[in-house]
Amino acid sequence: LMFLRLTIFLTLIFVQTHGFAKVCEPEIIKSESEIIKKLKICNRGDKIMVLHDLKVNADSLILKICDLKHTVISRDEINIIHKRKSGLTLICIYDPSF
Repeated sequence: LMFLRLTIFLTLIFVQTHGFAKVCEPEIIKSESEIIKKLKICNRGDKIMVLHDLKVNADSLILKICDLKHTVISRDEINIIHKRKSGLTLICIYDPSF
């Protein structure tokens, strides 16, 4: 019985730390100066979905916030940039270098 409890406890800890990383969705980043402030809510290793304005260089943003050992997904929505909460989308594993 003690072994079973220990196994369940260790499994829960493993799943929480490795299996289900939090998904972090900060507010839209409208300038380079907002990057650090807006990403304070995210933790290293989180899955992150970032909306950013055209003024923010996507390549620079990727280098600053993404773990490049994993896939980085970028989606351009240039046609609807004028709508609220829309912009260029970037999805990656958060690993800040600032």
